[in-house]
Amino acid sequence: MTLRTRYSQFPVAVKLVSLPLIVFLSLWTVGAIGLGYFARNYLAQTAYKETSDLAVLLQQDLQQKEKLLSLKARWVSEERSVVNAVSTGDRALLLRTLLPIQSALELDLLKIVDTNGQSLLSSQQRSLNGVEFQDAIVNTTAQTGLEVSGILLADNTAPCSLVSFFSIKSATTILANLVVGIAIDDALLQQIRGNTSMHLVAFQGDRVTASTLMLKRDRSWSFPQADASPQRIEIAGETFLSKTVELPSFDGPTLQIAVLKSFEETEQAERKLWGVVAIFGLLGGILIVGVMLLGFRVTQALSRRIQSLTQATQALAQGDLTIRLQTDTQDEVGVLAQGFNTMAEQLTLRDRQLSQHMQQLESTLEELHRTQGQMVQSEKMSALGQMVAGVAHEINNPVNFIHGNLSYVERYLQDLLRIIHSYQHHYPHPSPSLQAELEEAELDFLVEDLQKILKSMKVGSDRIRNIVISLRNFSRLDEAEFKLADLHEGIDNTLMILQHRLKAQSDVPAIKVIKNYGQLPLVECYPGYLNQVFMNLLANAIDALEEAAQKKTREERDIQPGTIWISTQHTSDNWAKIMIADNGLGMSEAVRSRIFDPFFTTKPIGKGTGLGLPISYQIVNEKHNGKLECDSTAQKGTQFVIQIPIRQPNLNCPLVQIPNPQNGQLQH
Repeated sequence: MTLRTRYSQFPVAVKLVSLPLIVFLSLWTVGAIGLGYFARNYLAQTAYKETSDLAVLLQQDLQQKEKLLSLKARWVSEERSVVNAVSTGDRALLLRTLLPIQSALELDLLKIVDTNGQSLLSSQQRSLNGVEFQDAIVNTTAQTGLEVSGILLADNTAPCSLVSFFSIKSATTILANLVVGIAIDDALLQQIRGNTSMHLVAFQGDRVTASTLMLKRDRSWSFPQADASPQRIEIAGETFLSKTVELPSFDGPTLQIAVLKSFEETEQAERKLWGVVAIFGLLGGILIVGVMLLGFRVTQALSRRIQSLTQATQALAQGDLTIRLQTDTQDEVGVLAQGFNTMAEQLTLRDRQLSQHMQQLESTLEELHRTQGQMVQSEKMSALGQMVAGVAHEINNPVNFIHGNLSYVERYLQDLLRIIHSYQHHYPHPSPSLQAELEEAELDFLVEDLQKILKSMKVGSDRIRNIVISLRNFSRLDEAEFKLADLHEGIDNTLMILQHRLKAQSDVPAIKVIKNYGQLPLVECYPGYLNQVFMNLLANAIDALEEAAQKKTREERDIQPGTIWISTQHTSDNWAKIMIADNGLGMSEAVRSRIFDPFFTTKPIGKGTGLGLPISYQIVNEKHNGKLECDSTAQKGTQFVIQIPIRQPNLNCPLVQIPNPQNGQLQH
């Protein structure tokens, strides 16, 4: 039996549903996987670009240190007491004069060479103490009298030095030459690294001379060449992206510094990305299967009527001329086919629009890649808001089409039921064959169940429309003008988006939200940016409550459940005041004093960027001329207070009042 023969034997309901189900699931799966690969490649490109940028910043930092060292050398060479001490040639006087200067200027190397190339004084401190340099090169370069700076290599694996040569002159002649330097050691590399996630390794050939990592100095190491693009290397079991910076020395060989950026954060982001893609694909599949099952129920009802029409046709072909059928049901099938074709055309159009939105998103992400610091996070939130608004728009039109047509379906159903009841009233005693068909079709059950199905479809479409409204309200991140907005609506929309995190989980109890809203007028603000502030503060509160719940016993959680309090009020000086508090673990004063510093976070690596609260502070204080304050006590909880003026000062442009989407008209 061929596949076509088997397919022809399937019921009509299965034929109508199976092909769209397979196509939709295939397209959804391919789209989700394609989106995942695109985002993964973008993360990798971002990591490579950041590594190259860090290498450029390292070169700039070393150039600044070289200029500063030259200024120190110039000052020392022109100091009157130094000139007098060098002119006398007294070594004890030179020591008394120069050693305090060396200590004050934090110089690791200080050397005086006379015009004959003989060393008058040589002092090496800290990591350069006891390090052997090639004195012939130092004396020869100093003897030339040139004012130059560069790298001075040491023997073996000792730290190299950044040095500067300057002449010490009297009023008439050159007395000697001054050599000052700082060690390129672990401490200097750690100072350059600061609090960033990068690491620096200075090496000469295959030997490491300084590093911010715990590396063995007695073994050979291999790093990429200076002219190569960033490459992946593995050190001590951890993967890094490496970019080498080359620093030429006076005697030919070069000192190289490798900039290492951990690739672990990118790999963690990729794993999370694929998790999100999997969840997205699973939810999409469940949604499509659910819609198809509902369509299967509807097509089953239609197939029963088609079967009745087929049986009547067969009876007529056999010579039963007394049978009669309602012919107006053909209009129902025609409207259904026309509606399906219209829906297919709309889905095709929406798919093209979604593709355009993805291209716009790609362009936006490329533009965001050129920014740094806090603007990166802010622009990413704006792009996310645009994508959410686009997706909400794509969902909204098909849902409005379904929701708007439900009323017509219900009215047509009532018309059909009224005709059936009228027929039963005028013909209470149908023929036995017709009576058997009615009993077989279970007419009373069909009428009752069909009304329930329409009611559940209406409830489901209302639920989807409410979710779409919340997403569209929250995603106002691209609005570039002040508008009159309802802050309570923004808070409620944020809570709806975070609703899944407020519910009870397997290891975390449900979080209670207590709202105490005052009488707030419409506020002049950027609604999208304030929604971002609400999202950051509420998400941090949820994180704190989840962490506190994991450290409490079940009895302690029952006595003091996790709670978030949200209150608003209109102050006497015409300001809006929003307070968001929780009863989590709180913060120490040392942590609280730094929460608004960029990149400061107490969360594990990969979970927090340290930019949420600094960006919120910038939005409230700079964009809205307001105040964002934090009051926290360890083991008791945290409260954030947002204060912004109801009317913005020096705002001369006309304002636009944001309409409430709840009162908008549906599109048919």
